Formats: sequence, structure tokens, C-alpha cells
Amino acid sequence: MDAAGCVGVNMNIVCLNRSVAETEFEPIYQEMNRRGAILFVHPTGTGICSPFIVDYGYRASVGTSLEDATFVLHMIAKQIPYRYPNIKFVVPHLGGPIPMLLNRLDKQGQPDVPDLPEPPSVTARRFWYDTVCYGSKAAFTCALEAFGADHLVTGSDYPVLQDYEAYKETFAYIERLGLAQADTDKILHHNAQALFGFRH
Repeated sequence: MDAAGCVGVNMNIVCLNRSVAETEFEPIYQEMNRRGAILFVHPTGTGICSPFIVDYGYRASVGTSLEDATFVLHMIAKQIPYRYPNIKFVVPHLGGPIPMLLNRLDKQGQPDVPDLPEPPSVTARRFWYDTVCYGSKAAFTCALEAFGADHLVTGSDYPVLQDYEAYKETFAYIERLGLAQADTDKILHHNAQALFGFRH
């Protein structure tokens, strides 16, 4: 973090088959909170350590999005974004299925995870989410509705997506979604720059 030009750090969502929300990781969040750091997290390809995913061949295509979702869920359960509000969390792939679960989490999830200081949907909206979704308008518009244009930042999934689409398409699809021009402009040209403190 002290290196010249370092604007944030990257962490995997799973470490040695353990969630990074576990207590042993607390000193990392304490220090990142002290520094006001940006934390980008990314799946490790474990398929959430589930044979229901891995044994059926969905480790990469589905398991990564489930890892994204479990990261958000674990952060909510451990109240880490609430307790460390200076960390700017960036979750990839639009948060996986999180956008369509916010209402359910608020209504059904709170009894399951009691004593939360705020509704799960409020904590989920503390994060930023990158736009990698293989060009899915349904996924993108769900995330846009759930989180708002201000909390979506362009993502590339470099170099993974190059195996499936032209690199320029990773960003170009956003302009074809029919969004309000102001939202498109924010997402493509301003949100990430503001988040990282770049001049724009």
C-alpha cells in the first residue's frame, strides 16, 4: 500500500478453503479501514467448495458468481462493511445473484442472521460492483436497479474474457443496453475514476 501509485489491493474470496470473512482476517480489514483502502475481491475458482457445483462441471461458469455472492453474504453476516466503513469494496461480476436477492435477504434473511445493525440490502449497497456479465442485459439491468448507477464500475475480467469475446466488447455492450445516457456516462467514464481518486 505504501508503494508509489498503489491505489488499492486485491484479495481472493476464499483462502485455503476458508471465507475471508473469518475472524483471523480481521487485522487486514482493520488496517485497510485505517488507510481508507480500496479492496477488490475475486473468486478463486473453488465453486464455493461445493460438490453440487464442482462435480457437475459448473465450477467456472457458475461457481465464480456464487463465490461473489457468498463474499457479500459473509461480509453482511460479520458486519465488516458496517464496522469498517472506510474500506471501499469492489465486487466483480455484478455481485453474482445478489441483486435479485436483496428483498428476500431483508425479509427472510434477517431472522436467519439476527442482530444485524442494518438491513442486508443497505450493507450490500455499500459495495461497488463491476460490470462483467458476458453482455447480459438482464443481469446488468437487475444490478442497476438494485445498486444504482453510482455503484457500478467498469470491469474487464482480464484476461479471462478474451477467451469468450473481443476485449473491446467487454465495455462496448454497455452502450447498447439502452440506458439513460447519464447512467452510461457515469458507468463507463466517471465512477471508477472517482472511486480510485483519478482526475477525470
